[in-house]
Amino acid sequence: MRYPIILLATAVLFVFPRPSRAAVDHSPWNALLVRYVDDHGRVAYRDLQAQDRALFDSYLATLAQAQVPGMSEAEEQAFWLNAYNAMIVNGVLQGHTAESILARKRFFSWYTLPVAGEERSPDEVEHQILRKKFHDPRIHFALVCASSSCPKLRREAYVPERLEQQLDEAARAFINDPARNRIDAQQVALSQIFQWFAEDFVRNAGSVPAFVQRFVADEKRAILAAKSGELRYLEYNWTLNAQEGQRIA
Repeated sequence: MRYPIILLATAVLFVFPRPSRAAVDHSPWNALLVRYVDDHGRVAYRDLQAQDRALFDSYLATLAQAQVPGMSEAEEQAFWLNAYNAMIVNGVLQGHTAESILARKRFFSWYTLPVAGEERSPDEVEHQILRKKFHDPRIHFALVCASSSCPKLRREAYVPERLEQQLDEAARAFINDPARNRIDAQQVALSQIFQWFAEDFVRNAGSVPAFVQRFVADEKRAILAAKSGELRYLEYNWTLNAQEGQRIA
């Protein structure tokens, strides 16, 4: 009678792998996102600062002490996605925005935070770690630079066990958002994200339109195919993604 039980236990372990010892608990970040991000991806920065700064600081300390070696690939990718977005939110709480060219340099390149044992900038996390190591263009729809034309900040943390689903959902939501990409009978005008990081999308799908086709709504596919040669890009809106009355500075 023991053999079926052993086999069943083995099967369960195979289907539901245990987190590695290096796995990070992102539930505090998840709680903050649920509490302070609305359905439009806008953030109640002042309320977060006033009501839950201690919880946020505790999560940032967890990120600082995290041991990346030993994480699975999905654990590591989810870790860096959450770390980037938490770094950006913390930067806004410290008075940063991306609303001018110089401000963007200060925010993304010069501002740093301890993550996984080292001082790191948002640019380092994005370009030297996430883009360089994972080669997954969907990260561009998961990373949120605190601006109105960025992808919406998701109201949940990225987690390894659902990462593929979450990244697909992020890509689909961003690409089909008419405020960020316009694909209709009059025009095909995409976010500048597709222009800035064209090499990532071309390497993955052969062209920017081919990548977009994977996630665009069914009713827009024929329009995109017919007008892909007329592709242009929308001007990026760097206005802070704060809820009304919730700017720090």
